[in-house]
Amino acid sequence: MFFVVSKILKIVLLPMTWVVLLFVLAYFVKNKKWRRGLFIAALAVLLVFTDKPLLQWAQYMTTRQYSHQKLPKQHYDVAIVMGGFSSGFDTATMQPCFIDDRGSRLWEAIRLYESGVCEKIMISGDATISKSHDSIGTAQHLKTYLSDFGIHDDNLILEYYARNTRENATLSIAMLDSLGYKPEKCLLVTSATHLKRSLACFETEGWTLDGYATNIYRKPHPKPYQFLPQWKPLTDWKELINEWVGSVVYKIVGY
Repeated sequence: MFFVVSKILKIVLLPMTWVVLLFVLAYFVKNKKWRRGLFIAALAVLLVFTDKPLLQWAQYMTTRQYSHQKLPKQHYDVAIVMGGFSSGFDTATMQPCFIDDRGSRLWEAIRLYESGVCEKIMISGDATISKSHDSIGTAQHLKTYLSDFGIHDDNLILEYYARNTRENATLSIAMLDSLGYKPEKCLLVTSATHLKRSLACFETEGWTLDGYATNIYRKPHPKPYQFLPQWKPLTDWKELINEWVGSVVYKIVGY
């Protein structure tokens, strides 16, 4: 039930959804005063969320605590990569289908591995290791893909079933604990906007981890022309809004 509600919320909380809903209501409402108010509200929301510098500032303020992050000096047994960085594995091109800039979760984990920071990489609940339409597991394709970077099966741990951040924590802990790993020797790798909530979910389950943030946003220095409305920010707000709302909801339900 929680999984279904969270997916619905992701759609409801999109700024584009608000804009469309307000315009639709403005069209159907009979009262002229209400119609004008809804139309103005729709335009206001549209102007706010198509402002790129505002989005960039919100992204920076959310992730600025990681602005000076360096490669860890401590050695870890496992780098836990939070899933959700891809929409699947393209068996025609033999490449992961990365979502936006979330692919950096995987790339940074590879970097940590190649730098000797961690011995193994764990991928928790990502679409790259799900079943494809022909019932052939794409996990083997991902293993082949990663082997080209020198990461072989023995150094991969795959957790197939997590569907959200909460399940990433519970299922990953269960698997790692069964394999004899300790939390102090595990490093959590995920997007900077997602890291705080992820660490909190693991801590709720008794695992206090070190975190390593990816796709960190820089402090913006916008030029005047960038304040003109742009369509892309309207959809890019979803990442921040999802995290803000997710953090509140998870706190309410005790995650």
